[in-house]
Amino acid sequence: MRYYTLHSPTTTLIISQNAEKLPEILYWGAPFVLNTDEEQTLTALHCKPVPQAFLDETVPFTLLPTLGQGDFHTSALMGNNKGNGWAPQFKTHSIAQIKNGLMIILQDEIAAFEATLSLKLTETNILESALSIKNIGHHPYYLDTLLHSLKIPAEMSETLQFDGRWVHEFQVERTKIGSKTLLIENLKGRTSHDNPPYLIVGEAGFSEDKGCVYGFHLAWSGNHMMKLSTLANGEKAFQAGEKLLPLEISLNPGESYHAPTLLATFSNSGLNPMSHNFHNYIRESSRLAQHTHAYRPIHINTWEAFYFNHCVETLKNLVDKACYIGVERFVLDDGWFIGRTHERAALGDWEVDRNKYPNGLDEVISYVNEKGMEFGLWFEPEMVNLDSELFRKHPNWILEIPGYVQKLGRYQYVLNLDIPEASNYIFESIQTLLSKHSIGYIKWDMNRDLVQAGNAQGKPTMHKQILATYALFDRIKRAFPHVEIESCSSGGARVDMKILEYTNRFWTSDCNDAFERQSIQKGFSYFFPIELMGSHFGPEKAHSTNRLATVEYRILTAFFAHLGFEQNLLELSENECETLKTYLTLYKRYRPLLHSGDYYRIDSLEKGKNIYGVVSKSQDEALFCITQNFIQERMLPFPLKLNMLEKNANYLLSVINSQENTGYLMKKTAPIMELKDIILSGEILEKIGLTLPIMHPETTLLIHLIKI
Repeated sequence: MRYYTLHSPTTTLIISQNAEKLPEILYWGAPFVLNTDEEQTLTALHCKPVPQAFLDETVPFTLLPTLGQGDFHTSALMGNNKGNGWAPQFKTHSIAQIKNGLMIILQDEIAAFEATLSLKLTETNILESALSIKNIGHHPYYLDTLLHSLKIPAEMSETLQFDGRWVHEFQVERTKIGSKTLLIENLKGRTSHDNPPYLIVGEAGFSEDKGCVYGFHLAWSGNHMMKLSTLANGEKAFQAGEKLLPLEISLNPGESYHAPTLLATFSNSGLNPMSHNFHNYIRESSRLAQHTHAYRPIHINTWEAFYFNHCVETLKNLVDKACYIGVERFVLDDGWFIGRTHERAALGDWEVDRNKYPNGLDEVISYVNEKGMEFGLWFEPEMVNLDSELFRKHPNWILEIPGYVQKLGRYQYVLNLDIPEASNYIFESIQTLLSKHSIGYIKWDMNRDLVQAGNAQGKPTMHKQILATYALFDRIKRAFPHVEIESCSSGGARVDMKILEYTNRFWTSDCNDAFERQSIQKGFSYFFPIELMGSHFGPEKAHSTNRLATVEYRILTAFFAHLGFEQNLLELSENECETLKTYLTLYKRYRPLLHSGDYYRIDSLEKGKNIYGVVSKSQDEALFCITQNFIQERMLPFPLKLNMLEKNANYLLSVINSQENTGYLMKKTAPIMELKDIILSGEILEKIGLTLPIMHPETTLLIHLIKI
């Protein structure tokens, strides 16, 4: 038996490999060093008993389990070569140490294919798994399934799954793991609102700061599947990969298929460190979410302000008001292009509507730039309306199966970007606008699920469509490296690590209701840092829910994010604008901390109280938000205990905002609301905590701490 060990600051991964068997995960958890003497003992102890009424030898769960090896429930490879090669038995061809990882090559000479698996453990404690299959035979191989396969300990007994819908994304559901397989599938052609490719598995009772947890994310923007199986010895098998349609992948001799990359991490101290691993991985990557400014500019987006009713003079008035309160980027949303007066027409005709903009876009762009703001523009490049010049000229450019009447989404078809002429047309349309105008930002929307995603021959082309979409993104980014792109898909239906290679920000949800945003943004934060999370201040009465909310509750909900506005500022009173101006000044002050520090979700014993904050890497400064979403259940609130600050340091505490109309709640408020220059040690904050005031529903407190 041979052992290969990978280390990162908080994780050790040990791969064992018997000459007669495939490599498998022996250990994945907290750091430790396996010495040579222990390896010899471990080899003897590692052999498992063989039960009756089963095969005559145990079947370990390997890094590539197959039906041909006896992996009846967890076969990671399915396909065939004219009826052959459907039950392969791989052998290890080679294992090589690479930087921070292993390169493993497996072969089956009878079935005539080769699998390559790369495992890397990064300095940010993320395990990167890359997997591919190559046809080394003489006949086509039809691939049905190829899954990453990782083993985790038997003690892991609970999951945190992610669910949701439009305007209600990133909802979490906690479940116990049973003896049956948990299967999560998505066939919508985008990352999806309801079955995104994220899963958290942990030991019983894990919380934000306690317990062993494993986080998994498949970096892919299309169809996917994830499986969690319980093995015979209680250990858990996690598998993930692209969900392929019938005959979608045919590998000719010499061709390879590369599965989407799987990203995974371990924490023995709960969910917060797990999140920090993913956040740091994104922040320290040279490929993901790169942005061209030294900071992320405050947005205003025109969609909920005007919808399709564009008027140059009104837009200029909005620019004036946005500039006054401190907005830094002005994004013109849907409705600017020719014929676009409603959602049933004009997608694909990316020319400026001269009826709305007699002098073209330059009049508005120049006005925006003169006010010191960057200009951004909305596109939905992957779509086309039936009522458009593009469709009338090229009806064969859409994804469809000939002979069927396809179900539409938002009255639009999907362009087949695997057709070079279609992709070139979209690129050239965007290129023309970006070349002629001072545009620094694109809001890239994608508003429907894919149905019957076929080509002219009727064959499924979902996989090719996703790759062609990435290629279009990449082409635009290379041509205009200064332009940032936001990933929007009916809100948060395309939020994943792969799309981050081409984009800089996510539109988290079309819901700007601050109450709903509290749970949406919490769910988002488990895998993505808050500076990527577009969160906008919306109208007093939310368009998506009709719920009413105060100015302060709305703006502070958007504070711990990439802040922006959807509200028509022209509808606000002078006093409301002054309040927003004050808060934007405050946001800019704390933005460097918010967008670089460690984000913490605080376990609360009170229903409806959402507590979260950011602590600088040096632990010198922190900003926490206490949000009371529901009416308080108990007479008095629980103390707020903070265990992530430096124990032996002293901190100056300040409450940033005040409470209003508290006479119905309290005869006397908490001391922190009245005292100034409060100095507390990190140890007191952890063990005794802060006494909080009683709060109205849908109100928020900001607490600032700085080390002295």
